[in-house]
Amino acid sequence: MSIEKIIAEAIDNNPLKLKEAFEGELNARIRTALEEKYKEMTTEEEVVSEETDLVEEDEDDSDDDGEEEFDEKACVAELKKRHADGESKADCVNAVKEKYGCSAKVANELYASNCGG
Repeated sequence: MSIEKIIAEAIDNNPLKLKEAFEGELNARIRTALEEKYKEMTTEEEVVSEETDLVEEDEDDSDDDGEEEFDEKACVAELKKRHADGESKADCVNAVKEKYGCSAKVANELYASNCGG
């Protein structure tokens, strides 16, 4: 079915065949759009999967170098300074995570053990 058939049925003043032609064209367009979206989504999933694999490989490599890749003493000093300045726990933890590259778990543990939170 095509747009030409829809137009021809409209000109012939045949409402039932016009409806059938319109439904056929609409179904074809919807099917095509869904297929394209499906292909796009599966491609994105593959890319995300590949990126996840690369991140996991990077994390595995970092474990070989040692668990502590950041300056823990400087991180603790920063936490204590920010805590003393009255910053919230969340602000302190986020700041050291960003500055020193440690995980949220490590930053929270350091905060708890050094700032009493």
